[in-house]
This record gives sequence, structure tokens and C-alpha cells, in this order.
Amino acid sequence: MITAITQNELVLLAYNELPNERHNQMLKLIEQDANLCKAYNDIKLQMEVLDTLEFKPHPTSVQIVLEESCSSSSLEMI
Repeated sequence: MITAITQNELVLLAYNELPNERHNQMLKLIEQDANLCKAYNDIKLQMEVLDTLEFKPHPTSVQIVLEESCSSSSLEMI
């Protein structure tokens, strides 16, 4: 049974989150379809780029959290 492959399924495949049978089935379909292959490779490339990103909170945000935590009364912590 051939079903349409969604972008969500391609992402699940890229992250190895599909059952083995579906995983193998999709890999075969990707090998046979140039458009699916390109979409899958694009997702893999985007994953590599996302893995290199680092996020740091703005110093003002950190300061606000610290000030709020210090101003909490002991009763609020219970």
C-alpha cells in the first residue's frame, strides 16, 4: 500500500522516530523519488544547521529572574 509521505513523516524519519517497518519502507520510497530525496536531504541539512545554534538569555532577563527569586517570601516557597 503506497501512501503519501508528509513532511512530518520525513522529519520523524530523519530523527529515527518511526517504527522499523515504516522507516525501511520510507527509505526505499525516498531512493526511488527524486523529490522526496531532495526534501529529506533538505531536512537533514536544516537539522545540522539547527544543531550548531546556541541560545543564551539576555542579561536583563537573567537579572529580572534573580531579583524576583530574591524578593519571594519564604511562605511563597512552601
